[in-house]
Amino acid sequence: MSSIVAGPPEVEIYYPEGPPMPEGDLQTRRRMELVLALRDWFDRRGIEGAWVCCDINVYYREGDPRVVVAPDVAVAFGVDVAAVEGESTYKVWQAGAAPCFALEIASPNTVRTDLHVKPAKYAELGADEYWRLDPTGGELLGRPLEGERRLSGRWAPIEVVPDGDGLRGRSEVLGLDLCWRPPKLRLWDIASGAWLLDYDDQIARADEQAARADAETSARRAAEAELAELRARLGDSL
Repeated sequence: MSSIVAGPPEVEIYYPEGPPMPEGDLQTRRRMELVLALRDWFDRRGIEGAWVCCDINVYYREGDPRVVVAPDVAVAFGVDVAAVEGESTYKVWQAGAAPCFALEIASPNTVRTDLHVKPAKYAELGADEYWRLDPTGGELLGRPLEGERRLSGRWAPIEVVPDGDGLRGRSEVLGLDLCWRPPKLRLWDIASGAWLLDYDDQIARADEQAARADAETSARRAAEAELAELRARLGDSL
């Protein structure tokens, strides 16, 4: 994708797609679970301008493609959806808003970058919260879940506390609790007191709806057959 920087001479700037770093199946599964849960949640709540992006280059300084970060999962509000939908990169100046929430899913290839490079990038981007998930349960980061919130221009740790057999931390920008429930990270809606539906939940819900529809169809056919039989008997008795 490219953009034209205003002013003579015109210079075409190329903004590459990315990121090129391959990931394992474990990281991919956890990322897609979170993305599907968040997108479904925003859709059902009808929040306009909410945007969930994943594994995409986010450019946040127009004219300089070196200023880029590629979050595993990010959320932005106040987005011009028409400007970003279907695009292979996310340009903040076109989208109208920078992500306020970012989450990285650690892998052996990315853990050092997640710890030592990404915090500065997300601060420069203007994100309010930066979370890190270790899908191995702590082998890479030392613990499964940790988060930071920007306070007075610096990252401050978000309290992540034991919760049953897992951990729980609160995202103020999303209004959600991030809950490590091995082997997944689940999202809890504080306002409604319910889990966001992830992929498995959505499949189970679709199966239940299909089973309910089948049962209703069978009951209707049985009632129609019974009515037809009754009419036939009445006809014979006349």
